[in-house]
Amino acid sequence: MTDIVAPNGIPVSICVIGTANLERSLEFYRDLHGMDASKPVAWSGLAFETHWHLPKGSSATAVLLHAGPDPVGRILLLDFHAKQRELIRGRNVVGRSYGLFNINFYTADIWGDYRRFRDKGYEFWSEPVQHEFNGNVGAPIEVVFEGPDTVLVNWVELAATDPKQRIGQMRAFVDQYGRTRTGFTPVVTTASVMRDITRSRTFYQRVFDMGIHIDQVLESEGYRRFQKVPPGGRTHVTFMQGNHMFGKIATSQPLNYDIPDVVPLAVAPNIGYIAQSFLVPDMAETERRCKAMAVEVYSPRMDIEIPGLGMRHAMIVRNPGSGCLQQVIQA
Repeated sequence: MTDIVAPNGIPVSICVIGTANLERSLEFYRDLHGMDASKPVAWSGLAFETHWHLPKGSSATAVLLHAGPDPVGRILLLDFHAKQRELIRGRNVVGRSYGLFNINFYTADIWGDYRRFRDKGYEFWSEPVQHEFNGNVGAPIEVVFEGPDTVLVNWVELAATDPKQRIGQMRAFVDQYGRTRTGFTPVVTTASVMRDITRSRTFYQRVFDMGIHIDQVLESEGYRRFQKVPPGGRTHVTFMQGNHMFGKIATSQPLNYDIPDVVPLAVAPNIGYIAQSFLVPDMAETERRCKAMAVEVYSPRMDIEIPGLGMRHAMIVRNPGSGCLQQVIQA
């Protein structure tokens, strides 16, 4: 596989999203993005309640979406049946925020998709923009818009073909891997905004054996406009990668500006991006690594039926750089 920086690293397997309207979210990811969807299943029981810190009698309707042959870049939609559900990224949060920030797909035709989704009423932050990264990265074309459930969606078109550049290498991989019936990939990158990017990077390296794919401070006017960063704002960005070209993590930290914090609301049964999930080969070893870093355990290891995966050992911890929920599941 081309340009794998961490051959033993564990990529993001599943993005967990609480939905406000399951059918609308399915239309977005299944019909418009072309992902394959499992049949909806009911998720309930004591383990479910304990795992997600929910009151007795709670339940959810769950659908697992995937694209491609590998267990990476998937999405688990959870329609929690609860009276009190808040928006994780409230309507007053109009730009960047601390916490799980967006999910990213590669597209074959960013301008065509931009016009198609815009005509369906989706709100874009801007028109597609081409970015120039330093070194041998290349120049992707990107756009950000508001998806269902207040989840931000980032598209990238890999316009370069130079095999010496990372963009060209990723383009070659995607061309070989294939796309969905509507021209998209699985979730390639999932973004998080950190209060301490060093601690988050160390967490991903020591717990999941991920490696650094890109590490830069971004401060161009084009980037600021694209990401709604205030004038003069500087942002440290580090991309972490496991043993796959998909399932990467884009961590970022504002260096000289402040943004809202959505982490306290990013829990079940609220609406939005709740957790990143990782499939690990040895749960006991992962627990040992978390303990060595004094990582906060949100839900202890237990046997639990995970929709689409079956009965597994699973636990949830908090990322020490942001507080975001990280679901760890026995592969």
